[in-house]
Amino acid sequence: MTHLLTVLGTSNYSVARYTWQEQQVETRFVAEALCKLFQVDRVTVLLTKEAKEKNWDAFQQQLGDRVQAKDIPSGRTESEIWQIFDAVVDVVVPGEQVIFDITSAFRSIPILVLLAAAFLQKARDVKIQGVYYGAFEINPPAPPIFDLTPAIKLLDWFTATNQFIATGSSVEFSKLLSTIQQDFVRSNPSPSSLVKPLRLKQFGDRIEGISRSIELIRSRDLLTEAAKLQAIPLSQLQSEVGAFAKPFQLLLEQIQRDYGQFGLPDVDQAAPEQVLQKQFLLLRWYVAKDLGTQAILLAREWIVSVLCVEERIDYLDREIRLQIEYQLGSMIGRTPQLQQPIARHVVSAAALATLWKDLAKYRNNIAHTQMHKRSLSTVQLQHYVQQKLLLELTLVFPKQAV
Repeated sequence: MTHLLTVLGTSNYSVARYTWQEQQVETRFVAEALCKLFQVDRVTVLLTKEAKEKNWDAFQQQLGDRVQAKDIPSGRTESEIWQIFDAVVDVVVPGEQVIFDITSAFRSIPILVLLAAAFLQKARDVKIQGVYYGAFEINPPAPPIFDLTPAIKLLDWFTATNQFIATGSSVEFSKLLSTIQQDFVRSNPSPSSLVKPLRLKQFGDRIEGISRSIELIRSRDLLTEAAKLQAIPLSQLQSEVGAFAKPFQLLLEQIQRDYGQFGLPDVDQAAPEQVLQKQFLLLRWYVAKDLGTQAILLAREWIVSVLCVEERIDYLDREIRLQIEYQLGSMIGRTPQLQQPIARHVVSAAALATLWKDLAKYRNNIAHTQMHKRSLSTVQLQHYVQQKLLLELTLVFPKQAV
């Protein structure tokens, strides 16, 4: 079912031949044209008291029983703005397809309708079929109908950008890039345009893989995936991004630069010291993005890896790692034994013991998901990650923690 949401003003609406592509509909109201062009099932019209008195009867007569009115204020105050927003949200059913007509909107109402549309798309799984504007002022006898749906897409790009800046995740970017390529192929089965979105989905898949590796602490996979991303010439993407994903153009270089710092072409053949350096960069990333759980889990394993490398033993061998962990555990037991072989690799055995004890406490507290009576608060966990973790690591491992 397709639902048209429109706005009625106080203008003296004249008959015109509203034009969409090669089709024309003669009517006073662009909403009627949209109903005929897009097979609309029901119509909701937002209107103020003044608009209702002047134009409602004629509008209802033209559109018939499928139209219902929704009263709104004029939007002069913040309170009235929120009332308009609530009105839009109230009349839309979750999951339905909606067309927005902002032709007759005034003051801030067009912006409010666009923002409400974006909100409904995310919060209520509403399918935005289109946002349209009948440009009567351009050619009164036969005004064109403009498709403003890309304005909603711009808000999607804003959401994706905010997610990337705040958390480092580019999953939403990946979805947008994949959608662009899929929509192009679907709507252009035999495309003749010079520029085609052939690499956007591949690039989107690549950055999504990196995001998932960061999220799930796949630290070795991340280094490989980031190296592959770093090797992609931006020149291959610039023309496609400029033609089909304009907002992404502003972040393309930053994404490649931010993710590229983790790149290591052949992790298995790389020197262990290089791998540890990249992992510490990732650890700093987690702290900067306030990803405390990932930071604590990686820090714990990073310490074991550093000590394995200093001992000149295989840092990926599980049995060897257990031996290192046993020594670390001996340093923090009921009767701490600081004089372990691994202690010779750090500035202070006592500082190493304190670091390991803290990490064990916080790591275990996270892993047990508060399923005991004496659990740490979120404030305590966040404070440790933001204020102590990197500082303690740097003090104990000044050579490696760079």
